[in-house]
Amino acid sequence: MTLFPDAAVWSLALPGGILACLLLAVTGIPFLCLAAQRLAVTQRTSFPDKLARQGALLAALAAALLVAVSAVVIFRMAQLQPDLMAGPFRVPLLSLPALLVGTGACAALYLVGWKYIKGSAMHRFVGLAAGIGGIEATVSGFALARALLLPGHPLPTDASPMDTMRALVGAPADSLLWPVLGQSAFVAAGAAGALCLAWLLTRREKDDFGRDYYNYALGVCARWALGGTLCAVPVGVYVLYRAATLTSPDLTMLPPLLPLAGTLVLPLAACGLWGTVIRSATPLRHKVGIVGALVLLMVACGCEASTLAYVVRLHAPM
Repeated sequence: MTLFPDAAVWSLALPGGILACLLLAVTGIPFLCLAAQRLAVTQRTSFPDKLARQGALLAALAAALLVAVSAVVIFRMAQLQPDLMAGPFRVPLLSLPALLVGTGACAALYLVGWKYIKGSAMHRFVGLAAGIGGIEATVSGFALARALLLPGHPLPTDASPMDTMRALVGAPADSLLWPVLGQSAFVAAGAAGALCLAWLLTRREKDDFGRDYYNYALGVCARWALGGTLCAVPVGVYVLYRAATLTSPDLTMLPPLLPLAGTLVLPLAACGLWGTVIRSATPLRHKVGIVGALVLLMVACGCEASTLAYVVRLHAPM
């Protein structure tokens, strides 16, 4: 039995899965901020408001990082395959960094306008726009990855940009794209909480809001990470089951076996670490567990990307 996937598939899928995890975190953080800001109003306390502001800064910086990385990746892809920028993939390839720019701009406006439009409908609208931009970037990115993996891509060679984007998301009803996108909604919440946890550790000295605040904020983010990931695991099991049945009725015959196991085991290990943070009276002492859980979640996303890339590219072009 083959334990590992093809080296080329793994080398692309692992960093691709990590970037997808970061993209999902950028998608989920604005919704975490909006929820925290709402709590600040209903509970009349300043802690959720401070958490929302710190999260907005993280969303803006992470979106900027993703824009830079996506620009480098697209440039490198154009060097290796010049036809990509001359054919139907040009529009979806350029739309991804454009959507991320919009997401980052909305997150930055949400942060910069804190003192001036805080609590208003406009402030909530800008935060919601940042989250919606992340959703659009996620859908475009995942649909683009599927189209690039297909031996015969479904994009029209001569069509308007709108027709091209419509064809990109026009996957069949039984495509793996749809359950993967459904799983991504939960992973976005989990990744947002996980990344915010690590981010709060870096802000402890710069934003001295007191130990009580950080105990509160770490607990909130850990609950987001734990809840989102636990909800994503059953959907992930269904996704992997669908992937396995496309190749063989026997789940044990699906290579790569080790990345498949990592997809299921690593998120549960991360949930155990987040549960420790939630139960602890001194969560700031769990720095290694907080960072380790984020790494486990990112590697798990890479493992699932490897498994799906193997199935879609080599066995069942869906």
